[in-house]
Amino acid sequence: MSEGTIQILSNGPAIVAGHIHLVDDQGHTIEKEMPVAICRCGKSDSMPFCDGISEGHMKVCKRMEK
Repeated sequence: MSEGTIQILSNGPAIVAGHIHLVDDQGHTIEKEMPVAICRCGKSDSMPFCDGISEGHMKVCKRMEK
């Protein structure tokens, strides 16, 4: 099995690539072509995926406060 990678972008999403199984909070596998951008700010309309790349608001994407 080949390895997968998760790259954390500054002021942006986590880019997931390689052989990785994405699973939602109900335990269901999410079928998606790799690589994918996982939202870290909570502002995406297509959670858990980032929509900022296509919407052009990546420059204002900030991590959610704890």
